[in-house]
Amino acid sequence: MLRRAALGLLLALIFVPSAFADGDPASDYLQPPDVRVYMTVGATDQSLAKGLQRTAQQVTDAGLPIKVAVIGSKIDLGAVPQLWAKPQTYATFLGAELRFVYKDTLLVVMPQGFGITGPFSKGQAIAALQGIDPRKDVTPAGLTASADKALLALAAADGHKVGSSGGGGGGGLPWPFIAAGVMVVAGAGGGALILRGDRKTRKR
Repeated sequence: MLRRAALGLLLALIFVPSAFADGDPASDYLQPPDVRVYMTVGATDQSLAKGLQRTAQQVTDAGLPIKVAVIGSKIDLGAVPQLWAKPQTYATFLGAELRFVYKDTLLVVMPQGFGITGPFSKGQAIAALQGIDPRKDVTPAGLTASADKALLALAAADGHKVGSSGGGGGGGLPWPFIAAGVMVVAGAGGGALILRGDRKTRKR
């Protein structure tokens, strides 16, 4: 009986689908309530994460609970590198992994664009992020700056005024990668904003 039970447990562990294996660093790092930011491993300047953490905490304290993952390369995706260049797909995946400990707004920033899940108004999110373009500077500092601006834009769209903590440099040109569409993701704790960045990347 014990041998059969042990064998069954071993087989279950071996054949668990990778999508539920919790193999991406951000899903582990963002679990503590006080951790609001996952910063790409490519960032050597620790002030980037600290500044963005302050902004995310200010936005949360103002009334919009939010976490953000800055994904600068495939390395940040761990066991799911196939989700690289698909910010909305990864946001949905990450939101599903965190759903037992976190059900509020989650923002993903990649060089290709943004992904978002959670209870935030999807129409407001689309409008708020249209003026921010992560592609202009895809360095860790540039992506952090885009994330910082996105956090402030989402807060403003939700009726909260928050001062920037200075998450880094970067610009905010109009962003053509946002699609005016919304989908509901089962089990992800809310809807998801559909981004054109995923589709344009697949054409390359």
